[in-house]
Amino acid sequence: MPVADPRKRLPSADRRQQILDTAATLFVQRGFEAVGMGDLAGALGTSRATVYSYFPSTESILDALLDERLHRLLTRLEPLLAHLPWQSPGAPGLIEPVFGFLLAERDTLALLHSGGGPSFRDRQTHFLSEVARRLPLDPAVPGHGHAGLLLIITTLLDALAYRVISTPALDAEALARTLGVFVRGGVLATLDAAQREGPADMTSSGPAPGTR
Repeated sequence: MPVADPRKRLPSADRRQQILDTAATLFVQRGFEAVGMGDLAGALGTSRATVYSYFPSTESILDALLDERLHRLLTRLEPLLAHLPWQSPGAPGLIEPVFGFLLAERDTLALLHSGGGPSFRDRQTHFLSEVARRLPLDPAVPGHGHAGLLLIITTLLDALAYRVISTPALDAEALARTLGVFVRGGVLATLDAAQREGPADMTSSGPAPGTR
C-alpha cells in the first residue's frame, strides 16, 4: 500500500477510509494485538495526533472495520441466500454455496483471524453471531435452538474457509462436500432430538422443573 504524503490534505472521509484500510493491512500482517497507534501513524506517514483525531484506539478502528466488512458481506450474501433452500439449516444444497461465497471473502476472513486476545475473540463472536442472525431460517420448522445451530454452522464455515485460504493445497471442493454432509447429519439429528424432547430448552444443563 502506498505511503500517504503527509503534506497532502485529504477530505475527512477519505482520510478516515485511508486509516481503516491501512489498519486492516497491518492487523493481518502483524496481528491485531501487535499494532499500536504509533505503528499506524508511521505506516500512513502522518502524526499520531491525526490518527487519534479519527479514532481513540485500535479497538475502535477494529470495530469500524468489522462493521464495514459485515455490511459489505451481508449485502453480497443476500442475493445468494434468496435462492437457497432455507426450509431447514440442514437442507441439501445449502452449505456448499455459502462456503464457496466465504472463500471469496479472503480479506474479511483474514481480518477476522488476525487476533487472538479475549477482546478480539469477543468481537469475532459478535460478527459471526450477526451473520448467523441474518440467515433466513423458516420459523415454521419444528424444533428449537435454531439460533444456536446457525451460530455453530457459521463458525464452522468461517473456520474451515480460513483454513483453506491459509493452506492452498487443501481441496476446497472436497472439503465443502464433506462439511455439507457433516452439517446436514448433525443438524437433522439435533432437530429430531428437539422434537422428541418437547418444548424444554435443550441448552439448559439444570434439572427439569419438579425434579431433583
